[in-house]
Amino acid sequence: MKVIYCRDFGLDCNAKMKGNSADDVVNATINHGVGMHGQNAKELQTPEKRTEIAEKIKEE
Repeated sequence: MKVIYCRDFGLDCNAKMKGNSADDVVNATINHGVGMHGQNAKELQTPEKRTEIAEKIKEE
């Protein structure tokens, strides 16, 4: 299982996004950032930002 924690981005949030693939985790992370932290979906969907998010994924 691949996971990423919201706190990995320096936010005071205990959310954990998980999935079977990196794309699943990146998408869940973007959805969380937009829905819970008011981030801009368009900015988070750039290839550069998706790569930056993916680099923080861990195996659990």
